[in-house]
Amino acid sequence: MAAPHGQAAAPTPGICLILRQMGAVQAASGVMVAVQETALEILDRASTPFTSYQAMVTVLAAAVDDDGRTETETGHLHALCAAMLFFRQPDGTFLGTYQGPGPDPWPRQADQLPTEVHGLWSVYADAAAHPMVRARLHHLLWSIRHGERPFRHLQAAISGYRQAVPALLAADGPLAVTDRWQAVEALRDAHSLATATNQPQLADIVTEMVQLADTALGWSEPAPGVVHAMTGRLLTDRRNHTLLRPLLERAADRYRHDPHTHIHFLEDLRRTEPDAATQSLIDERITAAYASHAAQFDGLAKLMWLEKAAAFARDHGLTDALDQIRRAQQRLTPVDLELTRAVTPFQLPTHFIDAARAVIDAATDLDQALRTIATATPVLADPIDAEQHGLIRLPSAHLNLNGPVVTMVSDTDTPVGQSPTDTRILSLDLHGLLVEAQFDQVNERFTPTTDHLHTLLTHPPIAPATRTRGLARALQAFWDRDDDVAIALVLPRIEGMLRRRLHAADVAVIQHAQGDRPGQVSQLGSLITDMEKAGYPEPWPAVFRTLLGGPGDGMNLRNTVLHDLVDTPPRHRIALALQAALTVLFLPIADPANPVDAPPK
Repeated sequence: MAAPHGQAAAPTPGICLILRQMGAVQAASGVMVAVQETALEILDRASTPFTSYQAMVTVLAAAVDDDGRTETETGHLHALCAAMLFFRQPDGTFLGTYQGPGPDPWPRQADQLPTEVHGLWSVYADAAAHPMVRARLHHLLWSIRHGERPFRHLQAAISGYRQAVPALLAADGPLAVTDRWQAVEALRDAHSLATATNQPQLADIVTEMVQLADTALGWSEPAPGVVHAMTGRLLTDRRNHTLLRPLLERAADRYRHDPHTHIHFLEDLRRTEPDAATQSLIDERITAAYASHAAQFDGLAKLMWLEKAAAFARDHGLTDALDQIRRAQQRLTPVDLELTRAVTPFQLPTHFIDAARAVIDAATDLDQALRTIATATPVLADPIDAEQHGLIRLPSAHLNLNGPVVTMVSDTDTPVGQSPTDTRILSLDLHGLLVEAQFDQVNERFTPTTDHLHTLLTHPPIAPATRTRGLARALQAFWDRDDDVAIALVLPRIEGMLRRRLHAADVAVIQHAQGDRPGQVSQLGSLITDMEKAGYPEPWPAVFRTLLGGPGDGMNLRNTVLHDLVDTPPRHRIALALQAALTVLFLPIADPANPVDAPPK
């Protein structure tokens, strides 16, 4: 059980062993723990040159096992190892990871370590040669408010971090980049401590951060990450904006050939500008930057940059720029996008097809055969365990090539196959192959005429004779291989029959006028949403949504076909649409609140 903050927990057996090795004196004696010169020498050697706290542990841990090491030295080295293996968390707290020599790991919270360990940290914090080591130890001690004067540790930590920066920046050789980032982190830590406690040296630290960012702009190797690490932290305080403005102008110019970085610094520059008119000018620069960078790319990358430019211009009221971007985007052709069609061949086993046809052969007449198809419930598979199969989703976008325009961007956090939409589309496509075979078997066995179909399908008020001839012609066109005619005829009939079916089930299908919006009857999306109210059992509402809903729901057949956005769909999807029409007409449903008899056979 954890002890309250500031109160050390009872030492574990492993730490008790270390404390005995330290030769520590009981706290009641009032005697302070003394620095072991050998341990201090090892600590200073581990930090020269300084690369990281974790790299220091390699040297410290190796020294623990040296021959002739005294128990006191070993105890001190273990305590120092533990200090270097605390890691900063996103909320600014420390979390330890030191295992130690015993069977149990050391506590992960600094304030849960014995006070003897805190005392060791305190004496080495004043004695260590490298300012980064002093800063780490004093920072840990400040985090637990150690001693009678904890603010001493705060001031010493800030001072240590600041003193380390010049030496880290002066380093050269293969580790120069690492040392620069250590300098960045040191200044950020100093800034965080000073800001949280409103220390008087905060203004000096801000100046040092601006100077480091300015220096980084002059490095031969681009270092936009260093610049942003400094400016991004300072942007949160409006008092720094005047100081940052010229620096951000330089950064935007320095990295003007790097699309993301250039725009990022322009956006930060906009945050520092209080004047609305000047903000608008920067907005125009950002939009122009998007468009300029788009011109540097080919293929899909060009389209995605134009999409970003359009979104920014739209969100910031730049109507003229938005119109220009739209027209530039519309000039792209599918060939310009350099898309490659990926096809995965799939052959449904013949015994599945044979079984589907056998069901039609068992029907007594045409009416029963059509009703059999109407009530053949698709099986919508559950999402697969994508992690188990090692599948991931690459960042992807859904395109309407009639623009071209991006209709939606996939959720990159959802593995392939784990999205319900993915599995529903696959399930329906497989089901559609079976339904296609059944429709073909109906034609082969019964060779129905349009008039015969018209008679069978007419069931007022859901399917009046004046509307069902189109459905009969859709079936006939399907059998005649006039696929474009079949899909164009059946889709409107699905919506009309579904609206009348819901109406018969006493589900509201009208929407009253409101303001400038005229009164109207419900459209397909609302009708599908209300199918459950009418008594349609699952999975039928999900099936209709996947087949006919919007671009985020699945196949989106109604919109893509009736708005002439795609070529004629594959034949098995047309079969699914024909089945949906028959399902609306023939599937028995019962609304618990108001039972409705199924259409007569």
